[in-house]
Amino acid sequence: MNTVNERMIRSLSALDAARPMVGLIDQIVANFPDLHDLASQQAAQILRRHTGKQMDPRFVWWHQFNSSSSSARSFTGWQHSGPPQKSMVMTELVIERFDLYYQDAADELDQRGGFYLQGPHAATYDERHEVRMLGSEVQKDLWALDFAVLYREAVERFGSANGEHFRVLAKVNLLGQVAGALHQGWITAEDARHLRTLVSAELADLVMPSLAMLQRQSGDHALTLNRYPFGEGDRGCLISMQTPSGRFIAYLPWAEEALRGFDSELAMAAWLRSQLQVPGTLDNFAKVAHSNPRDRSANQLIRVHLQGIADSRSDEAGQVALSLFKRALGNDLFAWLADQAVAELRRNGRLLKDNARLRRAMYSGYLSAFLNLFGGFAPLGWPMSLILLGATVAKVGLDVDTALHATDEQERKSALRSAMLESVYATFDMVDIGFTSMFASLAYEAPPHEIDVNLGEWQPVESASLEVEDRASNAVLAGVAADSGRLRGIQVRPDGSCWITLNRLTYRVRYSQELAIWLVVPADNPFAFVSLQPVRLNAASEWELLAPPRLLGGAPPEETGIPVVRSAFWDTYTVKNGVRSAKLSANSLKRQKALLAQWPVAELPRGQAPDVDARGLDCVMVDGRPNYSYRYGRDFFNTMIEYYTSDESQVNNVFRSGVYKYGDEDAYIHDFADSLGLLPKSNEFSLYRGGNRTRSTSGEHYRAGQLGVGDVLVNTDITSFTENPYKVAEFAALPESHVSGAVSGRFDDSSVVFELPAGHYRDATPISAFSLYWDEAESLFLPGHYFRIEELEEVKGEDYRFIKVTLRQITKPASGPFYDLRTGLLFDDAGYRSRFKSAAVVERFFPT
Repeated sequence: MNTVNERMIRSLSALDAARPMVGLIDQIVANFPDLHDLASQQAAQILRRHTGKQMDPRFVWWHQFNSSSSSARSFTGWQHSGPPQKSMVMTELVIERFDLYYQDAADELDQRGGFYLQGPHAATYDERHEVRMLGSEVQKDLWALDFAVLYREAVERFGSANGEHFRVLAKVNLLGQVAGALHQGWITAEDARHLRTLVSAELADLVMPSLAMLQRQSGDHALTLNRYPFGEGDRGCLISMQTPSGRFIAYLPWAEEALRGFDSELAMAAWLRSQLQVPGTLDNFAKVAHSNPRDRSANQLIRVHLQGIADSRSDEAGQVALSLFKRALGNDLFAWLADQAVAELRRNGRLLKDNARLRRAMYSGYLSAFLNLFGGFAPLGWPMSLILLGATVAKVGLDVDTALHATDEQERKSALRSAMLESVYATFDMVDIGFTSMFASLAYEAPPHEIDVNLGEWQPVESASLEVEDRASNAVLAGVAADSGRLRGIQVRPDGSCWITLNRLTYRVRYSQELAIWLVVPADNPFAFVSLQPVRLNAASEWELLAPPRLLGGAPPEETGIPVVRSAFWDTYTVKNGVRSAKLSANSLKRQKALLAQWPVAELPRGQAPDVDARGLDCVMVDGRPNYSYRYGRDFFNTMIEYYTSDESQVNNVFRSGVYKYGDEDAYIHDFADSLGLLPKSNEFSLYRGGNRTRSTSGEHYRAGQLGVGDVLVNTDITSFTENPYKVAEFAALPESHVSGAVSGRFDDSSVVFELPAGHYRDATPISAFSLYWDEAESLFLPGHYFRIEELEEVKGEDYRFIKVTLRQITKPASGPFYDLRTGLLFDDAGYRSRFKSAAVVERFFPT
């Protein structure tokens, strides 16, 4: 593999072979019965049922109080002051349930408690912070749900549907560990050969594994397998494998050094004895050996047994002590591992409070000790099922407490997926290929419009479209392009990037495994979320761009001159798909949190409550000044943004019509703008905004020719855009339940979509990490920004149509006219200023 082209051929072949394993990982991650994720999903459903909104349950608290006073303005009819007697976020409440006393006194829940956006340290709890739900009604939901039974059913479904997948991925994980251990010198080449044969007899030689190989039974090997249960319920923290030559290989699935070879059993015992003499190592063994840290007697017994090996007077004595726990494992390691993993999940499920046990506790008048096994939402040990797939605590980068308390479901799943993919990466020796983009290529999740599209009707276009021209690069291509195979006509640079020449311009391309074709991509981000621009070589060996038919059935442009176009992109994103939409929003949240992680955001120490400002809003005080944006563990909080997203229309009513609900909105707007100004901006992703006549936004101004290319729009309120095109389609459609097909709603002449292409704006602030509605993948513009209309199209499909307005942010032109982005009406500066109580507010955004 001497040339860069040969390395790229190897890269494409490895990605082809690894794709089925990546698909299995995605199934496992999606279906894994994660206790916290399931509780979070159920909490979100309860919130949606009572509020009609898709709120993030991490931001909603249940508080119980010892006292209350009546209030005519609150939803419950009561308000509270002082610290709560007890507090839980919604996810905890789903698992913990309400106190036993309230199971028979549900009517008191509404007086003695409530749901709020503020944590347990606020001075007052009233209508400003409340979430409009009644505890008595939520208690009915929890009884109807019976979460413990729901979780146990999820475990059974996972075990029956994913057992085979689990065994395959456990083999992949071991192969990756073998490659790493051999590279580090922890095992010999002979050890590695035996371990590969343990996975599959066909892998004795260094061949690339296939899914078919890994799916076959793996009992044809020469190793003698033993496990060492150091106590009842031991999860398999140590496994030994003896070769025919007498060597021993220690397998610790949970450890960073998972495999280590020894000349003899005595040498292995001596190594283990020395390791256990280090207190931290003994603790790690004890923690991983048992899944329930609250089972003190079992954990103490395991520690005693491990300490006995550590305290042995000699290595020989240590071997004798270790042999007391030696048990034959059988011939199929991976079947045993799969059985152990599911058994552990079942044991964990039995620790949860179900309706039957809660009723028994009510009848007897007290809660049994059983109910304290999961008291205070104390985490169970890191699941062995995840460890065996490569998602160890160290690789995932989340300690168990953080994983349960402070990390959103999307980040957890992303971290688990990345950790498991590392095993695939090692198994296929992708690191040896040497391209920095290899792991990104392996981990890449094709967006829906790259998965579903049928290129059969796409035809060559004579010249590159505007969108492709924007992706042209000034890179100078040196050398000769390949002349055969998938790389024919492709020039590969030393870093592994691939390039073509199209119409005398240079473009970066990426091979799509889903479509088996090359795509033009942004030069600086080949995995960016962009519309498809496929290319192919023609009979003259020249690259040509493919595009779908532009006009529907040859239809002419509308009388206004707006071209009518077909869009494979919008054919995908106007169709409702909650699962895919959530995935796109999760990816946006991940990107936005990564941006914040590199930004100087105030940090709240673990275990410390946030400060509060003069109005009782959460913050972190720095040099006597409130910082409303702060980081706690891996999560981010900003009460200004939380309030905006919970009650957005109330704040924007000041900008839109001069209506004040509370009277202090001007002060809030200043603080909100200050807080937003301290956060990072980003323009690396295309943004979208949808509207229709029911939202005081309309495409009819564009259809009528009142607005056209070159006109300048200005936003006059706090303006929201989204990275998720599924969401913008929902806002562009009229919300009607009876519509044809599976589209988001009914589209009419007022339906409009605004697009800000990546790089064509500069002042958007991503806020999903702080928002109650993270799934909206939201970025905000404060008022007073100007946008030029670059392109107008009417996009039509079988069940949808809308005007698409492509924008570019510009500096304020020297003269008008300017049009309101939301309404499309001529901007009236004097009338706008008259809406505000404080001239300083409007002057801030529209300085004279």
